[in-house]
Amino acid sequence: MALCGALQTRPAFLGAKLAAKQQPAARPAAALAVSARYRGHGTDLAKVPQFERHGKDSGSPEVQVARLSARVLQLTEHLQEHKKDYASRRGLLAVLSQRKQMLIYLQRTNKAKYEEMLTTLNIRPLKPESTGRG
Repeated sequence: MALCGALQTRPAFLGAKLAAKQQPAARPAAALAVSARYRGHGTDLAKVPQFERHGKDSGSPEVQVARLSARVLQLTEHLQEHKKDYASRRGLLAVLSQRKQMLIYLQRTNKAKYEEMLTTLNIRPLKPESTGRG
């Protein structure tokens, strides 16, 4: 029952309507709002502006380290309450790794700014073997 180029009709017992794919009804937006992505809520970014080079600075290593440090504090506080939240623990390790790489770069390029950031943000100094310059 193949018709070349013409629309196929449904069998008579199903009705004589054309067989068209029907789209499922759209869900309300509220039903799709659940997401595991971090959106920045609950993170205290009060120390970030003092490291900005200009008003809209978001890419300098100093600002990135300050933002990552705020995220570390927020995740640490969350994990103290939710000890078995292993997904957040994994996220914390990823943020710590990013911050460590930025600190290694900052230590290599601007030692004075690196030292200032450690004292201001209360971060332990990097171990000598972790800088990658054995």
